[in-house]
Amino acid sequence: MSKKVQRAFIIDDDEVYVYAIKRLIKIQNLCEEVLVFTDGQQAVDYLLENKDDVTPMPEVIIIDVNMPVLDGWGFINEFQKIDFNLTNNTKLFMVSSSIDPRDVKKAKEIPMIIKYIFKPITFEELKEVFS
Repeated sequence: MSKKVQRAFIIDDDEVYVYAIKRLIKIQNLCEEVLVFTDGQQAVDYLLENKDDVTPMPEVIIIDVNMPVLDGWGFINEFQKIDFNLTNNTKLFMVSSSIDPRDVKKAKEIPMIIKYIFKPITFEELKEVFS
């Protein structure tokens, strides 16, 4: 069995979806700590405020495409500006209810995005994210 993920971020403004994902993560004991942000800017601010801290960077980020303030694409642009030594072990998964082929294509063109997952995320996909 692989080592349990210590810290993950869920960046999504859909409260019901976030609740369901957090519950599955907890029930399956996939991660020690899950932090939730309702838009990309909150997550960027948190990362910048804590980048010099002993607080570990997230090993997994599950991020929605469409959100208010700073969407998934904007977050990724900002995340790429953070010190590579801090972020190089982070696996990024983009999730969305959007079936727009342009979103899927764009995600495939960004190397740090491991996978584009259509909502709702399945239990098998969630296990893959945390493996």
